[in-house]
Amino acid sequence: MPRISSNTIEQIKARTDILEIVSDFVQLKQRGRNYFGLCPFHEEKTPSFSVNPSLGIFHCFGCGKGGNAVTFIMEYEKIDYVEALKRLAERYSITIDWEGIEDSQKGEVALIYELHEIAAEFYQKQLLAERGRSALEYIEKRGFDRKTIEQFRLGYAPDEWESLFRQIDLNRFTPAILEKSGLFFRREGNKIHDRFRNRLMFPIINLAGRVVAFGGRALDPNEEAKYLNSPETPIYFKSGIFYGLNFSKDAIQKTGDAIIVEGYTDFLRVYTSGFPNVVAGSGTALTLHHSRLIHRFTKKVTLCYDGDEAGQKATERAGFLLMREGLDVRVIRLPESDDPDSYLRDHKPEEFRELYDSANDFMTYYIDSHSDELNSPAAKTQFVERIAEELIEIKNPVILDLVVGEVAERINVKEEHIRAQIRYIARRRTNQNRGERSTESPKSLRLRTADEKAEYELLKMILTRHQNLQTMIKNFLTVADFRHPVMHPIAEKLLSDLSSGKLAEANELFNTEWNEEQRLYLSRLILEADPLQYVENMDDLRKLTSDCIAVLLTRDIDAEIAAVREKIKAAEKKGEDSTSLVIQLSNLRQKKRALEDKIKA
Repeated sequence: MPRISSNTIEQIKARTDILEIVSDFVQLKQRGRNYFGLCPFHEEKTPSFSVNPSLGIFHCFGCGKGGNAVTFIMEYEKIDYVEALKRLAERYSITIDWEGIEDSQKGEVALIYELHEIAAEFYQKQLLAERGRSALEYIEKRGFDRKTIEQFRLGYAPDEWESLFRQIDLNRFTPAILEKSGLFFRREGNKIHDRFRNRLMFPIINLAGRVVAFGGRALDPNEEAKYLNSPETPIYFKSGIFYGLNFSKDAIQKTGDAIIVEGYTDFLRVYTSGFPNVVAGSGTALTLHHSRLIHRFTKKVTLCYDGDEAGQKATERAGFLLMREGLDVRVIRLPESDDPDSYLRDHKPEEFRELYDSANDFMTYYIDSHSDELNSPAAKTQFVERIAEELIEIKNPVILDLVVGEVAERINVKEEHIRAQIRYIARRRTNQNRGERSTESPKSLRLRTADEKAEYELLKMILTRHQNLQTMIKNFLTVADFRHPVMHPIAEKLLSDLSSGKLAEANELFNTEWNEEQRLYLSRLILEADPLQYVENMDDLRKLTSDCIAVLLTRDIDAEIAAVREKIKAAEKKGEDSTSLVIQLSNLRQKKRALEDKIKA
């Protein structure tokens, strides 16, 4: 039976923006980190439907429905999982790769790949031909030799409307495929023309070594668009690819560090100057997808952007984004008039090496860049308020703790003041979220006993992603200890993830086929756990965790104790000897205390 390939599913999930998807159907208004609107799944007058873009989930506090972008489409359009994926693929112009079907039924993606290979070969030949002389001279004046041209497949798009189009076999490639490839576009009269003209061409190559897009640098100084990049296509997601990573990934893994630059020529200059562990954005600012991609190869990155004000702002945006993903970020500060390309043209690689080796960590760079804003108590207060808005997004509590300590020491304020501001922001966002919830009675959770409440709190503690709490739970409990019919399968999933060493991201947890009630519990757990990531004093959470563990591990003993007590009462009423029962009761109590002491130790 035909099925959607795992690669296509991953591509759909990587490109899907839940806020964008839900906004097609619900009018949303931002409140803190969340967006609220009237629930599309039940009648209500006050908005109780919440979307959390950072977690990638939605949840209605009225009817209890929750999930990720795929489950939203399933619920809203009343379709199954495969149909929902097909809708999203269509929404983002992703061509589905089906498994279990004949080759003759495939083709679109393969044809677009082939078109890009034809284009790359054509552009490279033109660069080395007579018509590409001006482009070749431009490259050579900038100090790039033939080896660089060949290695990175640089090329030239002639100053003509149909130079590439004339190379295409129209019996194999339909006009629709040509347009989808991003290499061509239609003009007046429905005629197809080349997208790139009179430009130095930089092929963008994926990790499999296949050309998926191009960046074109204008050679005419009067051209308004200095750089022109391929649009997104079925094979190209610009926020999910780095220029040059296919060449540099081995060096990045070997050195344990990735230098991130902005431009194509910046990449070429740094790479050919003896620093092969470098990547560049492919015509877009750094995104969350970029952060996650580079994190697959290294935990340490060094930003090297232009030295001017625009470069500084881009560095700050990128730095905070990378820190949120748990990366160790450093920054090379270039002179204000330089970019990486110009600096290495005017300086020796050894001088760049000195800048690289002495690069400051990102927070030092950020504080130094804003040192003139720290000259009064009022200015420091504003700085702390501003930086706390960034720090609260750091999920890893260890990184957050270290960064807070560093900031406090550098600007000479108490750590507690920064932590208090982070807590204030977390409370403000929580209150804003509560203020937008429906006043209607929400669909309630069935937590009737202390045991069930303990199970719920323990699952929530797992989802806070505090490793010490997860370790406590994993060390003492098994899936069998979670007996609530709805929470048992959720516990099975979470404990399995912990055993494998990787707890799925919030939105990925909904990829499991939960029933409606399980999704209600899961989305509530995720939303309630999220603000607890920012709790500073862990003592209360540790005590709550140990108390809940004790409840689950001693409930059978408590049941035995209750049964023995009833037997003692019955024996005393009959005037029978209850000595053995009293001893049994004492032993059970000692067993319970020993177990409680072990948990608290």
